[in-house]
Amino acid sequence: MLNGYAGRILVVKLQMGKIFQQEINSEFCKNYIGGKGFAVKILLERTEASMDPLSQDSILIFAVGPMNASLVPGSNRLGAFFKSPLTGIWGESYCGGQIATQFKQAGFDVMVISGKSEKPVYILIDDGTVSIKDAAHLWGKDSFETQDTIIADYGKEYQVAAIGPAGENLVKFACIDHSKGRQFGRCGAGALMGSKNLKAIAVRGTKKYEPANIKLVEEVRKKVLTEVKEKHKTLSTYGTPGLLPLINEAGALPTYYWSEKPIEEYEKISPELLKSNYYKHRRSCYGCSIACCQTSETQDELHIKSEGPEYETLYAFGPLCGIFDLDSIIKLGDMCDKLGMDVISAGNTVAFAVECYRRGILGKEDFEGIEPKFGDPKLAVDLIFKIAYRRGLGNILAEGVRKGAQLIGRRAEEFAVHVKGLEPPGYDPRALKGMALAYAVSSRGACHLRHMAYRPNLTGKHPFRPDIRVNRFSYEEQPPMVKEQEDFYTLVDSMIYCHFLCLPVAGPILWDEMLRAFNGVTGFNMEMTTFVECAVRINDLVRIYNLREGVPPDTEFPVVWVSQKLKRRGADGELVEAKKLSQMLTEYYKLRGWSLQGKPRDIS
Repeated sequence: MLNGYAGRILVVKLQMGKIFQQEINSEFCKNYIGGKGFAVKILLERTEASMDPLSQDSILIFAVGPMNASLVPGSNRLGAFFKSPLTGIWGESYCGGQIATQFKQAGFDVMVISGKSEKPVYILIDDGTVSIKDAAHLWGKDSFETQDTIIADYGKEYQVAAIGPAGENLVKFACIDHSKGRQFGRCGAGALMGSKNLKAIAVRGTKKYEPANIKLVEEVRKKVLTEVKEKHKTLSTYGTPGLLPLINEAGALPTYYWSEKPIEEYEKISPELLKSNYYKHRRSCYGCSIACCQTSETQDELHIKSEGPEYETLYAFGPLCGIFDLDSIIKLGDMCDKLGMDVISAGNTVAFAVECYRRGILGKEDFEGIEPKFGDPKLAVDLIFKIAYRRGLGNILAEGVRKGAQLIGRRAEEFAVHVKGLEPPGYDPRALKGMALAYAVSSRGACHLRHMAYRPNLTGKHPFRPDIRVNRFSYEEQPPMVKEQEDFYTLVDSMIYCHFLCLPVAGPILWDEMLRAFNGVTGFNMEMTTFVECAVRINDLVRIYNLREGVPPDTEFPVVWVSQKLKRRGADGELVEAKKLSQMLTEYYKLRGWSLQGKPRDIS
């Protein structure tokens, strides 16, 4: 018996309509932990190099880890893993809510979906019994309507994840929505489902899991629940927008499509204003006492009720697009959720289109007579709709910033901001040098979650040794921190935990707590050195996968970040020095034991 694991992989071959199961043994679990670790091993073994991400040969993996459906708080994430349609390399995305727990309780650690159905379908998982259902009546519906229909048919105990029109139309940054506001957001998992004619997944489970050492698990649980009340007050009160003041003060809040300019109307989108005028109630994921998800209602005549806005929605449709109207930002976020597209990529793509017009690369005719400008929410709504349905200019923008710039041409690529094809989140690396390195080496491109490097840079404290001060403008301090954080969050994403319970500096789940919980649930009694070796092994495999798929060099960085100095309070005159970025990369590779070209030794 495997404590903490269901011990089963569910395999669904859509083109054949076949469903079967495979067993997982203890050695596989010890070597790859779960979640991300399981997925990279499966992707390497079951796919061929250079495969089209939207071909029938591609696979979509959903996976949980040993902590899911356990007593440990924060163990409520389901991971999606795939070759990204947006970037062409490693893709991963995580979703909270209740679906991970139901998936694990249905009796599975992993689901591997391959092939393409001849007609629209959805997968129904009922406590270990799996079937493929006709989805003709769901095709064309938005993600919220799809979830409502399936739940009406089968009952509220089912948890549903669905794509909207953006996924059906293969928008490269389409997402998968769960619980009307929780997202498998980044890298285009929704497009992959759309390419397979897979509209949704619905799951219900009742299986219970007993930890190997209930006393040890209860000790960790008690410590986490005690500390989280004190350490996450801001997150509980404001949700992720609580970060906004700190990021703005540091000069790290991106504005007007990554220009050097400061924010002009911060007070109009402040977390205090959100809380006092828009927040209505809080929601929590399974087993979490933080309840950081805020549900808002617009103050206009529409009275749109929507989960969020999260910090990333606020940044992407706010300062990045020059929009400082909360009603509009909430509406745009809600629109993206229903249509099924990643808000970070969507906001970046809209802002990029406006910048193309500002530079004379696109004309009024490209926007069908509308004169584009920063700060116009009506333009953003129009473009989001056109992207989701691939109409007009939206057909180009649906490819994302990198490919969109290539299609537009006329030197648009020179100011297109992305790393390895992924549009960045709301942390300007010119003000946070740790983020410069983190973006460069992240396995999925411009990502803030594979390392969480913005946290120690903003707080000025080492992520695991808070008595050590961190200088966010120092290039020399960053490589050891980024490497350690990458190892730590690789295990977080394999266990799988919510990152907010595992925040740098704050925790309350950090290295020791995570290992104790792992040993308590599984009974493996693993030593810390072996635990870290698992993280290194998984990271190396992800790197090997990316190299196999032709990942761009880590030195390919947006021109604006290395050439345009900031003019913002808190980071005035700062940019990313290309030479020092290269030095950071060299140090990072050395710490990883990789070659000077960034290759793990066994494939150099």
